[in-house]
Amino acid sequence: MRTEPLMNLSYRQAEDGMMYPEIQISQEVQTDKTPVGKFGRAWKAYMMEQHPHRLSELIAQGEINKMILQVDEEAENRKEALIQELLLAQPMPETEDTLERAGHMNMITLTAEEIIQSEVVLKVR
Repeated sequence: MRTEPLMNLSYRQAEDGMMYPEIQISQEVQTDKTPVGKFGRAWKAYMMEQHPHRLSELIAQGEINKMILQVDEEAENRKEALIQELLLAQPMPETEDTLERAGHMNMITLTAEEIIQSEVVLKVR
């Protein structure tokens, strides 16, 4: 009978006093610790629903977190550029009404995010 563990894990103690294993998914520790943004989460959800085999391949290769961060960064960069383009096409209203200006900016941001969904997020990588 085998008595040694299958894996040697290191643990860290969290604020709640519990011990959590430090599991590394990819070869790059920093990639595993980087928080994921909303576009990365949306891409992962899309892949889970529409292309689970490709997602499994990325997980097996240890590339999933790297790909999620790449999608998130690409989407955020595209969002910034799109907002500037949309503001040129639909400039901010010349008014002192803060709510009107905020509403306009919100509309621009939502439009940019919809475009990013189809251009960046809903693509198989």
